[in-house]
Amino acid sequence: MKYYFTLFLLCATWLSIAQYNGKIGLTLGATNYITDTNLLSSKSGKGFTFGVMSISEFNENFTFVLEMNYNQHSVKLIGRENELADPEDVKFNLQEFSLPLTFNWFFHEANYFKFGVNAGPSLHFGHEFKLVDDAKSSYVLDPLYASPDNLRFDTYNEKVSFNVFAAVGLCVQYDEIIMANLKYYRSITDPYRQAPIVGTRDEITGQDSYFAFAVTYFFL
Repeated sequence: MKYYFTLFLLCATWLSIAQYNGKIGLTLGATNYITDTNLLSSKSGKGFTFGVMSISEFNENFTFVLEMNYNQHSVKLIGRENELADPEDVKFNLQEFSLPLTFNWFFHEANYFKFGVNAGPSLHFGHEFKLVDDAKSSYVLDPLYASPDNLRFDTYNEKVSFNVFAAVGLCVQYDEIIMANLKYYRSITDPYRQAPIVGTRDEITGQDSYFAFAVTYFFL
């Protein structure tokens, strides 16, 4: 996590400098992550996100939004103690940093509220599933019987994974102070293209997605 923290500080610093003439706020929210890959069988799981947001206004209805977030998604994967055992849920945390770059268009204003839509790319750094219960480190995961260690992509490859997601959503802003966002993210790149697993019959592919609901308070 040392290089993750360094990356976070560098991006957060750049965020503040790049958007110094706009509004800056703190963001906190919840996520619901969905894996879609032939490597794993999973259930969607809840997580959290927090970070910083900066907004530059082109006019009253059109803005550019730059964010830097730390995300931790909780995911339940289907696994078993051995290949002959009954299946059960195995909990993992997926940790990553995201850098969404979106454009907001406010289409309606009432009293102190503005309602809008947004869209744009989101750059994601890191893709590593960390086992919650170390007692299950010897389990195998359906359907290809991968081990929990096989999901530590960044540790195994000795580099930070990089992925691009598409983001679309809705937003509500109150009195230039508070903004609430509901966004849907879907991966454009394949997060599993660098899975450290060899000898499988089929090529490993995947396309993850998640929802995020977050509230931002602007202090500058």
